[in-house]
Amino acid sequence: MDTASSAKPSDTQPATGCPLTAALNAIGGKWNMICLYWLDTGTRRFNELQRLMPDISHKVLAETLRTLEQQGLVTRTEFPEVPPRVEYKISAYGESVRPLIEAVRVWGRAHLERGRT
Repeated sequence: MDTASSAKPSDTQPATGCPLTAALNAIGGKWNMICLYWLDTGTRRFNELQRLMPDISHKVLAETLRTLEQQGLVTRTEFPEVPPRVEYKISAYGESVRPLIEAVRVWGRAHLERGRT
């Protein structure tokens, strides 16, 4: 059962209409881009994401995934099994963030190198 959110643009745009504010509201949280990065490499289950991001708490990961789902960037699929199985993946719309994730990753690598010199 796919429970992807169908957030309306009016639900996700800030009152100011500022595009930068809108972008930061969607992907600017501490863990949002990291979570999107890992989901861009494949479908993941909750515990797998937590292993990939060991510094994130269970509560914060759940909130991050919920927010990304509400923004339409991630899809959540529940499987009616015992025990329950839930998978997360980047949505087609979420894939549009890929160039930003890559640019930030490249900049971060250069920033780390700068600090080593």
